[in-house]
Amino acid sequence: MCFYLEALHEKNLPISTEDFPTVINGGYYFVDKSMFIAEALSNMSESKLILRPRRFGKSLNISMLKAFLEIGSPKELFEGLAISVHKDLCEAHQAQHPVIFLSLKDIDASDFPEALDALSLIISEEADRLEIGFGNELKDAENASFHRMSEMKANRNDVKRSIRLISKALHRRHGKKAIVLIDEYDAPINQAYQKGYYDEMAILFRGLLGQALKGNPFVEFAVLTGILRVSKESIFSGLNNIAVYSALDDEFSSHFGFTGEEVAAMVGYYGLEGRMADMKEYYNGYKIGSFEMYNPWSVVRACSRMVRNESAAPEMYWANTASNDLVRDMLGRDGFGALALIEDLANGGTINKRVSILSTYRDLADIPGSEAVWDMMFMAGYLTWVGKANNGMYELRAPNLEIREALRKDALSWAMSAMPITEGKADELFSALLAENAREAEAAINDLFENVLSVRDGVAVHGSFKASQERHCHLIVAALLSCSSWSVKSEAESGDGYIDLLCTNVVANAAIVIEEKFSATDDDEQLAVKAQEAIGQIAKKKYAKSIEGFDTVIAVGIAYASRRCRIAINTLK
Repeated sequence: MCFYLEALHEKNLPISTEDFPTVINGGYYFVDKSMFIAEALSNMSESKLILRPRRFGKSLNISMLKAFLEIGSPKELFEGLAISVHKDLCEAHQAQHPVIFLSLKDIDASDFPEALDALSLIISEEADRLEIGFGNELKDAENASFHRMSEMKANRNDVKRSIRLISKALHRRHGKKAIVLIDEYDAPINQAYQKGYYDEMAILFRGLLGQALKGNPFVEFAVLTGILRVSKESIFSGLNNIAVYSALDDEFSSHFGFTGEEVAAMVGYYGLEGRMADMKEYYNGYKIGSFEMYNPWSVVRACSRMVRNESAAPEMYWANTASNDLVRDMLGRDGFGALALIEDLANGGTINKRVSILSTYRDLADIPGSEAVWDMMFMAGYLTWVGKANNGMYELRAPNLEIREALRKDALSWAMSAMPITEGKADELFSALLAENAREAEAAINDLFENVLSVRDGVAVHGSFKASQERHCHLIVAALLSCSSWSVKSEAESGDGYIDLLCTNVVANAAIVIEEKFSATDDDEQLAVKAQEAIGQIAKKKYAKSIEGFDTVIAVGIAYASRRCRIAINTLK
């Protein structure tokens, strides 16, 4: 039955489009967010910058706003939607405004000249759509700017004045001020930071937005979306009428992302009510204002897959499209100190940090050990806020299992690249474990500890020295094991709990269950006792019960103390 679910329902899920008219005209399943329009128009004296994590419905909402406002847009697109009952608002604004719409999310340039060309082309295509640059609404010299942009021969001044010129032409044509909509305005700035031409791009955007929005008599107001506010470099210099709304604010809080009720309605429509618990565990947990929201990108893709295979396991949809640059940047600066925090968050822990929407990419570049990286991770969606702590701080956590797995994956990837590990060392360790040679396995791990761990690791980090060292030891051993042909999974659910490390190898037809303990003393006898306790926990919690399909199953107990370990091994099968 599960292979025919899609055919039983009229509406497909919008996997490949974020264009509102396409979603409506194509009969796709649509979560009605049209009341976003009413809130966006509630104060037209201010421009609005709405900050949300990536893949959180920004593009579809901006496309919907454009379709509602723009002169000539078909009004039937909104029939039956929540906004349609607000007759006065619809009469005053629907299909009544000239609109300038720019989506900058796909600009990915390796240097500034390439970025300038890409931005020029996007703006010139919008001018072509609006039929600007060819008539008598602008002077010949002004029209020439758009010709140069279309041929990717524009100079910086052409780009800086482009939105202002388009708005001027629209005002002369319609006798009305334009509304400017810019989706993912900060995507080119992020790319510039990553590729090393940040200063040039910041200056360009300061001119572009300044001329477009500061004292421009041809623009009514603007709505911009993005992930981060770029402020200290004066990109918004002098634009006092821009109001910024982040995940900390109640405004717009339910319009981006899905509420629990909206997700329940979606899975109910497709007959997947039994998968609601998976949706909540993997994709829920983002606190936006006073709402708890689901990641829409992941929910839609998970639901689409489950429609085709009702028993399909949840996957990392958002995380697999996200850059791990922020996590790697932090680990590159703070090493194992940051690693302890990341691992703690990956295991469901919380941290208290100040959150500022004013942090910038420049803060990351100029301030060693900058707390700005936590602001960036919060704005990007790796972290969400639980509540306010003391001294103006917020309690932060990873929102759901998808993000916790992403953090764990990023931490492990960094640990593997930062340590002197080879596939040969990993193979030696697995050979020793399969041969039940505990002393040889200990030597392989202890040698790595000596080269990597410092007795200072974890001292000034979140949690106790013991807790930090234990997390470090776990990541180091996991990184070593992962440099092999074996599949290695942390915190694998099995039996009556979670296995610290589960290693499987189809070719070797073997599985290794590893439980870890930490000893307060490095006394050899005490370590041996702790290693046996770990073996006992594997049996007591029935960790090996659900491990099937392998001829060999081995239980391994590892006890850590500072920079050494003891190992106990027991063959279960």
